[in-house]
Amino acid sequence: MLDDYIRDLRKFFTLYFVRPVILLCGGLISSFYNVFFARWLEGLTSNGLRRRLEREIRQEQSWLFEKYEARIVPKTKSHGQVLDYASVQVHVGNLILNFIRGLGECYVNVAPAHASHDWYRFGEAIELASDKKMGSAARFDRMSEFRSSFETHFGRLNMFFSQEKYGQPRRDRSVGLVRL
Repeated sequence: MLDDYIRDLRKFFTLYFVRPVILLCGGLISSFYNVFFARWLEGLTSNGLRRRLEREIRQEQSWLFEKYEARIVPKTKSHGQVLDYASVQVHVGNLILNFIRGLGECYVNVAPAHASHDWYRFGEAIELASDKKMGSAARFDRMSEFRSSFETHFGRLNMFFSQEKYGQPRRDRSVGLVRL
């Protein structure tokens, strides 16, 4: 009986005296961080990494914007940052290109503009559009080869991923449960 009284007293003390003090300290530390450190550490956050990748794409892949009238798709949903990965989507004709960089790797995924969740690796998309196995195209991962591959296959990719030719979305977002 005395144990129950002491437990209730401890719970009351924690909820009404300790918790507000901890919340106040947390708010002060958060404000202090935002005022003094957020600007310098922004490059390590997901938004900072995304902005940096966006700037680099505009500079290094400027031919996309000049020759093909590409535009960067604004970020719609906020996904949690995984390590140092960042991604930027670029809309070109009937295609959406997703540039992804992180952990020392950089690659491009492709999706039709009308079915934006049907993602393919860039090499796989080239194979699909050309209807033949190309071998090394499926393993395309180097950005140095991107421009020549893109310009060579853009017409074919743009036609293949058009709404008339590609049709309805092929990859379903929903997950079905399988009974065992």
